[in-house]
Amino acid sequence: MSQPQPLVDRQPAINLLKGQVFAAITITLVASIWGGISSMSAAIGAGIAVIGSAYFALQAFSYAGAGSAKQIVKAFYKGAAGRFFLTVLLFSAVFAGIKSLQAGWVLTGFFIVQLVAWVSPLWDALRNRP
Repeated sequence: MSQPQPLVDRQPAINLLKGQVFAAITITLVASIWGGISSMSAAIGAGIAVIGSAYFALQAFSYAGAGSAKQIVKAFYKGAAGRFFLTVLLFSAVFAGIKSLQAGWVLTGFFIVQLVAWVSPLWDALRNRP
């Protein structure tokens, strides 16, 4: 007998997180050309994006092996809402608590890492074309 296949595959989420961590490290190193505060600011922004994605992945794929589509959809909504709340909370805490930041680098780090999440599905689709 064959085993039932899960409705959701975790591997794309794992690959996405790896790509985002790579992008976070890269943007931090690039920003270091402009100094330590720039590098720290970019790292903080990139970290916010990675933390949000990791939270989403943990929530959304918590029922990856489940056979119930209803559980999976509920977990995805919970992950998306939590990611949004966590991102807003982290940005608020960072801008309120750390005065020696360069806002441009914080946002650049965040958006570069977020761009990986937007481009990754397209990249996978092109790579896995027949």
